[in-house]
Amino acid sequence: MVIVCPGMGTIDDLLIDRVYSPLTGWLQHRLGVSQWRASFESLNGSTVFYIAGVALELAGKGAQDAIFVTLLRALGWLLILDFVRKHAYRQAASSVGIRTARVREWLFRTILVAVLPLSLYYAQAWHNLAYSASLMLLICHLYFKASDTPPPERRGRLAFNQI
Repeated sequence: MVIVCPGMGTIDDLLIDRVYSPLTGWLQHRLGVSQWRASFESLNGSTVFYIAGVALELAGKGAQDAIFVTLLRALGWLLILDFVRKHAYRQAASSVGIRTARVREWLFRTILVAVLPLSLYYAQAWHNLAYSASLMLLICHLYFKASDTPPPERRGRLAFNQI
């Protein structure tokens, strides 16, 4: 199922064109942060929030509670994030990395965007909120990779030349 807005295309294209491409351009032209740097920093933030969520979840467990499942789930998710990081490094080194990120990852982005409100709805404890923040930053990572950097906007008037 693809979410389609009338006259706008999919929600994925809408988010890329209306939110993340302007944000990427603003980061590039105002702060000097490239889209790949923003993408990698979002992925780093996702990892940090996930580890914080695991730590908060483990801190809330008692001596008799099983922590093996939590640790095993954390290991699996961190291996997935490591795979995503390696894949993003390969895309950043490629000349067509933005194109492949936009075309091949649209289904993952759409699914994660659809799951984010559900994740926020069930965030009833601090560790669940950290997991939701991790998911949000992972979505930002995927959208920063797929967005185009628009050209800088003109500010002011052009200089007048009398030659």
